[in-house]
Amino acid sequence: MRISLAGSLGLAASLTVLAGCGTSVSHQASPPQYKVWSVSKNAWQTTPFVDKNGAVVIAMASWCKYCAWEAKWEEPQLLRWGREHHIRVVLVDISPRGGIGIAGPQDNASAGTDGSGQFLGSSAHGLKVLEATLKRYAATYHLPLAALTIDPADTTVFAKKAQELPAIFLVSPGGRITRTFQGTTPASSIESAFAAP
Repeated sequence: MRISLAGSLGLAASLTVLAGCGTSVSHQASPPQYKVWSVSKNAWQTTPFVDKNGAVVIAMASWCKYCAWEAKWEEPQLLRWGREHHIRVVLVDISPRGGIGIAGPQDNASAGTDGSGQFLGSSAHGLKVLEATLKRYAATYHLPLAALTIDPADTTVFAKKAQELPAIFLVSPGGRITRTFQGTTPASSIESAFAAP
């Protein structure tokens, strides 16, 4: 993501002049906050998800073979890219059911297998079982625990807007969804879309 320093300075100067004339300046609102279960912290967390330059939020399910495919073949690259560009990459499990999907080969996401498990709901017991499942998922697919969160009651906008699993959302630093991908998507496509104006 490129930011023109000259353009930013010009805008800041314009706003300063307007503010000096008695015109009120509206400051950018803070990003929305979402209450999710943090797997690494073993606790509820209120978070905007975004890093300095925004976020990639992946609505997924541990049991989903397509999510497993993303986790195995695309997310390691996406997580590296996110760290390099100060863009947070976070996975939000929006389907509280046990089981871990088996990823298909890199050239065939549909050749994987959905995991099986009972519906866990959003009870304290169900959340703990799903958290344990996601810890195994992270170990299986070599994902950092800090990237994994759970939205067991589908309260986030990402759960509400997911039409397929995985659903991938590009989020601005202010927390606005700027682009959505439904289904498996190459990391390179996500990175290119994030960099596009």
